[in-house]
Amino acid sequence: MRSHRKLVIGIAVAIGVVIILLAVLPYLFRDRIAARVRAEIAKSVNADVRWSGVGIGLLRNFPNVTFRMNDLAVINQKPFEGDTLVAMKQFRVVLDLASVLRNITSGKSIVVREVSMREPVARLRVLRDGTANWDIMKAHPAEQADTANALAVSLRHLAVDGADVTFDNRQSDLAASLAGLNVDLDGDFTQDRFDLGTRVKADDVTVRFAGMTYLDDVAIGLDTDVGADMRAKRFTFDDDRLTLNDLVLAFDGSVGLGEENTAVDLTFSTPSTDFGEILSLVPAVYAKDFDKVQTAGKMSVQGKVQGEYGPKAFPALAIRAQVENGSFRYPDLPLPARDIALDLAVDNPGGSVDRTVVNVGRFHVVIGKRPVDARLVLRTPVSDPEVDLAAKGALDLGDVRRTVKLENVKELSGLVSADFSVHTKKSWVDAGQYDRVSASGILGASDVAASGDALPHPVSVDTAQLRFTPRRVELPTFVAKIGNSDVRANGSLENLIAFALHNDVLRGQATVASNKFDLDEWRSEEESEIIPVPANVDFTLGVTAKQLLYGKLDIANARGRVLVKDQRITLDGFRMNMLGGGVLANGYYETTTP
Repeated sequence: MRSHRKLVIGIAVAIGVVIILLAVLPYLFRDRIAARVRAEIAKSVNADVRWSGVGIGLLRNFPNVTFRMNDLAVINQKPFEGDTLVAMKQFRVVLDLASVLRNITSGKSIVVREVSMREPVARLRVLRDGTANWDIMKAHPAEQADTANALAVSLRHLAVDGADVTFDNRQSDLAASLAGLNVDLDGDFTQDRFDLGTRVKADDVTVRFAGMTYLDDVAIGLDTDVGADMRAKRFTFDDDRLTLNDLVLAFDGSVGLGEENTAVDLTFSTPSTDFGEILSLVPAVYAKDFDKVQTAGKMSVQGKVQGEYGPKAFPALAIRAQVENGSFRYPDLPLPARDIALDLAVDNPGGSVDRTVVNVGRFHVVIGKRPVDARLVLRTPVSDPEVDLAAKGALDLGDVRRTVKLENVKELSGLVSADFSVHTKKSWVDAGQYDRVSASGILGASDVAASGDALPHPVSVDTAQLRFTPRRVELPTFVAKIGNSDVRANGSLENLIAFALHNDVLRGQATVASNKFDLDEWRSEEESEIIPVPANVDFTLGVTAKQLLYGKLDIANARGRVLVKDQRITLDGFRMNMLGGGVLANGYYETTTP
């Protein structure tokens, strides 16, 4: 009986010793492992890698080692010096215990089994010359590579939780953002070929390409098994499904990872022809009670992308989207949107993103009793945007509010009308070759009233008109009230197309008059209460204001020239009456660094 008791006690003591060792050993070797990781990072990347704390444990993923870095950040060096490439609350890796012990005793490689990232934020950028901010790995000649001491990867699981990613490729004129991104990948990366379980979700995805927005705050989802060939670095898709809000795309093909370029061969189409699916991509409609919207009509989306994508390569693509006899109606709103038609084609023969042609051959919709028609052709979107645009129709804004549920809108009324056409290239305007520009027609608004949470102050526009000419867009009349301020203006705008497509500088000149203008209503909500000056505008304004309010100052008969450029307002010979006398002001107010 005593022998049995001694045996039990001995086993209990042994188990206790093992548990104590499992809890204590990581702390004994934590500094050595952290130093090893820091040395590998310094040897491998051209970036400043920081973290606030390191944690190591054996119990959670026994018999492997769990290594954690909190508040991890990767800071770029030149030419993106000071920019944060990646930051996250926690980076966790599971390391093979045997490989960790071998590294401590003989410097062998550490094997990574699992990687997880919590709330990472990534800002990915490509300059116009093709320089990418994520290209931070140091070059090591093959004959000098230290393969024995490098970190090895034998992944079984990769998880990303709550990521926020932005991608800005100036060379390809492609921009994308993903918020609330969750990624879960499962597979045996030790095998040459295996099925990669892929689960991807994102709350808000926006994609802008060649001057046009294709996705705007769209939720995406993908749950599938991908055929992975790690030796060939090729991933194969077979009748997989991608959801974009309510739109389902079936796709097949493959993606291959090369040293510089990614080989893409994908085809996709919509299994359903329900117009409601493509309607879900319209943010204003999808935002509220979309499940109650009654829809009719047919739609189709199909496309193919084939070729290589990289710093100096772009794949061929052909995308088609059509809508016929579409309509939708909220059951608790009086008006439907009807007779909706769309014919969209995006083509590129490959080789360069600048060879992309976007052709909206037809867009048509009737809201209330008023039809709207438009067409657009966009060529050479990167180097020299060529735009052929026409629109004709009218919108009763009251009818719009009776057709679509607009959140945070308290008042919306008035009439907006358009009947214009423009065909121009950026280079023609830059060179002053206005004889080659075709532009005519009018865009106008009358009796417009709008208020709501999205607007800092109620807006009412008595009348506004833009007249398109080959040289510029003229503003013959503008009469409005914003909050307590009334404004009357006339003038002209230049570079409007480049501003709309590429956010180039919008230039203009105008004469502005006001009986009463309250500058306090334009203050920002920051503690400093600055009035921010907008970027990418270059305006010359002749200003007269009978009464100008700013803080405790009550200024009368203000008049002079105001120059707005580079987020700076310059006063040039600006005269005003204040504090019982006359004042002449020259100087500037700048908010490049608020």
